[in-house]
Amino acid sequence: MRLFLAGQLPGPIEQAILALRAEWIGTLSGWRWVRPDAIHLTLRFLGEVTSARDDESRPAWRRTAAGGRAFRCALTRVGRFPARGSARVLWVGLEEREPGQALADLADRLEGVARSLDFSAETRPFHPHVTLARAVPGARPDLPSLEPLPRQDEGWVSEIVLFASRLAPGGSRYTALERFPLGPARPGHGRGTAG
Repeated sequence: MRLFLAGQLPGPIEQAILALRAEWIGTLSGWRWVRPDAIHLTLRFLGEVTSARDDESRPAWRRTAAGGRAFRCALTRVGRFPARGSARVLWVGLEEREPGQALADLADRLEGVARSLDFSAETRPFHPHVTLARAVPGARPDLPSLEPLPRQDEGWVSEIVLFASRLAPGGSRYTALERFPLGPARPGHGRGTAG
């Protein structure tokens, strides 16, 4: 099965992303839009994993999450991959607001643990984003304004979710296999909430 680790998006951010999607779905052509139930913040893609290896890895993900910190983040801007040439992916970026460096530290720790468990190394730098759409093959998709977002919806990410991804007609289907709570944002601060 194909597995990945993702941050559970807080309600305000998820709703803001869905509002952008709804606004653009009728006005921008050439895109296959990610289904609302498939919107997530990927922290580490794991690839094809056997059931035995999954079972062996879960305690490490649980410890890594517990050793991390909940963080408050905001939507910042819309972007595309690649940055030049024909766009293939449309995304919205996230930025940590507090406590500072928790998201980057978490991504680094997950990468280190994944490598220690002999998962293939991720060579691309981590850029926190949520994929909104993928270009229809052969299309020249319309692009929205790639300026910073005027509204900056915020919320707390307080857990990591291990997802299984299964290919299906109409796109991949994701199933949450286990949730791993993050540690508190800072000493004396309770775990963040979705709002």
